[in-house]
Amino acid sequence: MVKTKTKNLKIVTVNIREDSLEEIMKIIKIDKTYSSRSELIRVAVRDWLKMTVKNAEETLKSLSTPEKQLDPAKFVQVPHDIENKYGEIVREFRTYNKLREA
Repeated sequence: MVKTKTKNLKIVTVNIREDSLEEIMKIIKIDKTYSSRSELIRVAVRDWLKMTVKNAEETLKSLSTPEKQLDPAKFVQVPHDIENKYGEIVREFRTYNKLREA
């Protein structure tokens, strides 16, 4: 069972869809790791925040690293629109070697 210190906790009211609440209750009944809905939600938010901060730090790090300049005589970058796992259209660039000049 996950134990959380209650010393620094603040009360926050959250509205959750009924189907999500049902899933939370299923997890609590099956898993027995969490003693309450509040505990499961605290752990989920904590883990999400850790992941989000890590991703943000990696993004900042990659933005601060200078990109290699490609020789335009040898390479071409082509935009390519893809759908990510959230159904959003994201543009990425693919780099190709030029075989020969036209």
